[in-house]
Amino acid sequence: MPDEQTRRIKVELLMPGDIILTASRGKVSKAIRLATKGQVSHAMICVQHGSIVDSTDDGVQAHNIQRELYGPDDHVTVLRLRLPPSDLQLGIIIDFARSEIGTRYSKSEAVRSVLSGPKPRTRQLFCSRLVVRAFAGAGIHLVADADYCTPEQIRRSPLLAELPVMTEVVSSAELAAWAKRPNPIADMQEVQNRILTVARRLDPSVENFSDLDQLVQDHPEWDEEIARVYRESGYLDLWRADFAINPWHYDLDHMEESAGPHPDQGLLEYCISTVREFHTGGLRFAVNLLHYQRALEANRRKTTAQLVMLYQQLVVNDQTRRDVALAWLKRHHPEEAARHLQRIPPHSDLWFSIVDRVEPRLGAIARISIQRMGSPDVCSACGDPADDYRLVNAAEAMPGVPSLRLCSDCVRIRRGGGEILEPIT
Repeated sequence: MPDEQTRRIKVELLMPGDIILTASRGKVSKAIRLATKGQVSHAMICVQHGSIVDSTDDGVQAHNIQRELYGPDDHVTVLRLRLPPSDLQLGIIIDFARSEIGTRYSKSEAVRSVLSGPKPRTRQLFCSRLVVRAFAGAGIHLVADADYCTPEQIRRSPLLAELPVMTEVVSSAELAAWAKRPNPIADMQEVQNRILTVARRLDPSVENFSDLDQLVQDHPEWDEEIARVYRESGYLDLWRADFAINPWHYDLDHMEESAGPHPDQGLLEYCISTVREFHTGGLRFAVNLLHYQRALEANRRKTTAQLVMLYQQLVVNDQTRRDVALAWLKRHHPEEAARHLQRIPPHSDLWFSIVDRVEPRLGAIARISIQRMGSPDVCSACGDPADDYRLVNAAEAMPGVPSLRLCSDCVRIRRGGGEILEPIT
């Protein structure tokens, strides 16, 4: 396409929880719009800066929004809740969408959304069902029936507001540059589908990786085969792709060298978007790590042991990437670092919702201290007067824990045990 005809969504304006609705000139899109008497034919949900999840013929998959391009006749609408969701609700929405990755597409049920007659309610998905079920799980009912709905019904939901001018023109030069870049997300999709194909040969009811995890636990006789396909598919080494493509993500000196004497706006936007999700952006890695550690304690499966090692690495990688972005901002744009760094105060609802998932004993002890002292403004461990700290080496010490409220004695004890604690100002 000529550059003046190619557009994409402005990634810096998109927020987690936003819904993207589109329509194209293709026959399928036209048929859907005709059947639904609507303007749009496809629905997606933003789960992280630059990342969306949708359901197509290939099943539920994640995509890089910067690679989603639209022509002059394509319709693109971005919707956002009129009443912003709480942090807890947003977490539920995002977790649901991510947990369904790999789930198969149900064309027959998608068609039944606009037909009368029986409406089976299977676990398989189509685009609008995925989006509406995600919100319904958080108690936000965008439409009357979360199982049978259309993109047009989402567009007309009174709970949503359309955002103005969310697309931008992509130049020919940028299109050429993107075409030359590897696409690790596409590689991930191919590998995930390969693994799930093998799993479904063993048990046709498997829809996603949560099902596969349970399969491994329930059927030790299949453990070796599943462990092998994880290894041979390359799934356990996919993380290396970003190190090869973007080594500057993980090393401050390399970031400085790559930027040169005049860093562009893109680097600043990358670092800001990275620290905005400093604690929640990679939370899924810590959650999955604990999940597999517990599963390994229950049953010593080879598959599970491989996944524990994988998520230990992913937790470290994610913290390194965010620390590098924060360090660059503090060096070059300290005011932006102070303004955009995500802060999750200890003993807040969001803090407990995270800690309960990654370090439940810490949450339980904190609740006892708070109840005993009658105030949340006390040390999480002993109830004494306390200050707030960031656990700098959380990836090794307590993966996923965003902050701690500690008295001076507990700080000294923890530092003696190797924790690096930085006061939160």
